Amino acid sequence: MKRIVLYSSNSKYRDRTSNCTVYPKWAAQWDQVAARHPDYEIYLVVQLNGRYFLDIRDGELTERPKKINLRILPMEAKRDEFIEAVAEIGPDLAIAMPGPVSGYDWNGIRDADIAEGLRKRGIETVCYSAGTALDCFDKWRTHQVLKANGFRIPDAIYLNHELFVSKKLDAVSTGNVYQEHILWEVWNMEMPVVIKSTTGSSSMGIFVAKSFEEARDYLLSESLKEDVLIEQFLKGEEYGAEVHGDRGGYVVSPPYRIFNTVSGQLNDPLGATTLKYGPVLNEDLHIEELRGELRRMADIMGFSGIMEIDLVLVGGEWYILEINNRWSGLTTLITASQERLPFDVYVSEAGSDPARLDDVKNLKYALQFKMKNASSDDLERISKESGMKSVIQYDVRLPGKEPFSFNDAVIGGYDSMKELLLGFEALQKKYPKMISGELAEALKEKEGGA
Repeated sequence: MKRIVLYSSNSKYRDRTSNCTVYPKWAAQWDQVAARHPDYEIYLVVQLNGRYFLDIRDGELTERPKKINLRILPMEAKRDEFIEAVAEIGPDLAIAMPGPVSGYDWNGIRDADIAEGLRKRGIETVCYSAGTALDCFDKWRTHQVLKANGFRIPDAIYLNHELFVSKKLDAVSTGNVYQEHILWEVWNMEMPVVIKSTTGSSSMGIFVAKSFEEARDYLLSESLKEDVLIEQFLKGEEYGAEVHGDRGGYVVSPPYRIFNTVSGQLNDPLGATTLKYGPVLNEDLHIEELRGELRRMADIMGFSGIMEIDLVLVGGEWYILEINNRWSGLTTLITASQERLPFDVYVSEAGSDPARLDDVKNLKYALQFKMKNASSDDLERISKESGMKSVIQYDVRLPGKEPFSFNDAVIGGYDSMKELLLGFEALQKKYPKMISGELAEALKEKEGGA
């Protein structure tokens, strides 16, 4: 029996009340994955702040998988502690599972370093390199890699904050030449532009400037506190896709539609009015060409695991906006469309054949939406409804902000968009206090009744 270790580090010391309640429970999902892979002895090495992998309530483990071996490290665990913990198990293979984190979205860098440390001990690993992790973490590096390899991306300018606000000018300097140059480049850009951190996460801190004057005033204000990208704002329809697997075994999804049901509002990953659904397979959108480009990108960058790609469709042409090299806000949706669990993505890297999954004809239609705050009993009840694949309640605790919660749900298993619309409409009518009727109407209008 092949012994594999799945590991994920987390750089955030999570508040004990920052809970994540999921149905079906993570433990049940792990046991289901283990049952699907009886030839593997599976070990999981994580921390209690890794809420995408463990059932945790108020800082304590509430459910333990029965069919996998679990090792929990302290929240403060660093790279070397992970290397030691994994090495002690003596695996035939170690597989990294980077997860998201607010603030600096850099967990993948540490997981890549852990993989390198394990390789030096003679342990085979599945993980991208630290260089790939940095290329995805720093949006300016992402931009440079994609541009150098001929991918279609928005025009962008990099602004070094320290230089832009430099106080190191000598007594006879007539001004900040770097600042003058950046503003000149911005003046030459087509408006509007998006100003965003080179290392931020979850679309936080994004500013859209409709004119040069708005961009200039923002850049010269106290709001500018870090390095940023000043990027062309592409007016088009937003999509997301994911690449799953490792070199030689990629499963490339078609795009999934992302839209805000409130006209004129930006899509917010945490927003109650953002819907995600698909797959989108319209022949006139050149889906296979797009999938080929995403596969080429994955191979060039040495992807491994789950890679999420933000896309925008403008005038029939696909542009890549951003890459997230970890479990993303689309993962539960896309894996539900593939009729598998998120953890299956990682375990399959131990050697299973992805050919069937890479055939779009085998995909089912799925929808991801937000529900209003509800009790645990409400969530458990709706999670048992036909077509419901996942229900997750997140309690969010961000520094300097009021705590809030939201419920993320995925329905799936439908053979057509029409069936999906009917299933969502029926669910909304049964749970009108939890699911906004405006969401169902907006989706129906968007798809023209399918």
